[in-house]
Amino acid sequence: MAHKWYDHFTVWLKIGLVLQIVSTILFIVGFSTDVWIFATFREDARREYGLWRYLFYTYSSRYEDVGAIRANIGNNAIVITRSDWYRATQAMECFGLICIVIATFLLLLYFFVASCKRRNALIATIIFTFAAVGFIIIGIAIFASKFDNYGYEIGWSMGLAIAAAILAFVAGIMEVLEIK
Repeated sequence: MAHKWYDHFTVWLKIGLVLQIVSTILFIVGFSTDVWIFATFREDARREYGLWRYLFYTYSSRYEDVGAIRANIGNNAIVITRSDWYRATQAMECFGLICIVIATFLLLLYFFVASCKRRNALIATIIFTFAAVGFIIIGIAIFASKFDNYGYEIGWSMGLAIAAAILAFVAGIMEVLEIK
């Protein structure tokens, strides 16, 4: 009976590959969309904050700002113009994106290219996977910590980034199980 190309891999690594691909797709969508956090202040006014822009909606208008984040919170008005924490969040999420894409690419090479089926390739994949998880979580923590006391809720974009980090972490564990 002939062996298929995928017979050489454990079920753990096959699951890891699927999780790695799904987590990469989820993170790319979460990274590029604008609803990391949101607040509805009146029935006709909503604010959404993303990594790259701020949106303010009312019943009759829409305000968008890509250069700064402005918010009126209670009697306090805050203006965040590309502050250090905001840039740090963007940097962490960019590093996370780079690492998760590299990890996925390396894992695909490990699966489909015969000359890449080496232990070193799998170790590099593991390192990039866990680095991506670390960067993503740090970026989420920085971003969320600035809005936690003002009535904002986690948006679906940040939810996708969180789900991606969890799935990538599980994929990393599956990759580690392949080494043993």
